Amino acid sequence: MEKYQEPEERISDYNPLDEAVNEKRYTQSNVNTEGIDFTKPIEEPRFTPPPFEQKKFEQSKKPTEPVNPELKNLNKKDTQMASAQACKLILQGYSWVHDLANRGLQVSEKKLNKLQADGEINLNAMIDYDYGKKVRAGDFFEEYNRQVSGILQVSDEFKEEVTPILERVLAKRGIGLTDEQTLMYLFGKDIASKSIIFFQQKTQLNYMIQSIKEATTSQFVQEAPPQQDKKAKRDEREERMRRRMEEREKEISKEPEEESAEPVKAEVVVVEKTKRKTKKI
Repeated sequence: MEKYQEPEERISDYNPLDEAVNEKRYTQSNVNTEGIDFTKPIEEPRFTPPPFEQKKFEQSKKPTEPVNPELKNLNKKDTQMASAQACKLILQGYSWVHDLANRGLQVSEKKLNKLQADGEINLNAMIDYDYGKKVRAGDFFEEYNRQVSGILQVSDEFKEEVTPILERVLAKRGIGLTDEQTLMYLFGKDIASKSIIFFQQKTQLNYMIQSIKEATTSQFVQEAPPQQDKKAKRDEREERMRRRMEEREKEISKEPEEESAEPVKAEVVVVEKTKRKTKKI
């Protein structure tokens, strides 16, 4: 086995400090120091504070208050129940708007009767319908009103998708109805619906009474003889009186002639009688 020998140490005369220094540009001073008093104390730095309004807004930022003040003192469970009630009422109102739109698409019977009375339409007229078929105009409007009565609806699928999202939004905003407020709403809704039905029936009854009056008046006008106005009657009466006066004047003017003709007739009769007697002798 060979014996390990250490390498010999070599000493060189290289010194890194003997080389020239390579000065870089960024190491050189580029500040003009002429006219500056270095004995003067350095001024303290000045910092601009943030705007006061923004700082005030950040400090005054507090949790949002609920829209319904009655929900302020309720716990989380009661707040969710109130939001669920409000969600239910909102969907009911949304469905009610659809019902109003369906009624707006229908043609009321009152309007049709008025158009027929004015002579603009004839409900008994036959119109073309569905590939050459004919149908009475009144039957067409009845079928049309029946079809559009439920054309706009709020589906159950839509309600199921919207309900949980709407409840979360209402709870976040603090919108909801307490039990007292829900009772007031339900009573008000019932009273309003019954009032609408009452006024509709009252309006329908008044319309029927007016129609009966118009039909009765037109029937009497057709049966009654034609009446002349007062001026025509007066003129006719004066014309008859004038004719009578003229006839009377003519009769009066003929009376003297008849009286003068009576003696002549008497003499003629006497002469004829004497002639008859002489003929007999």
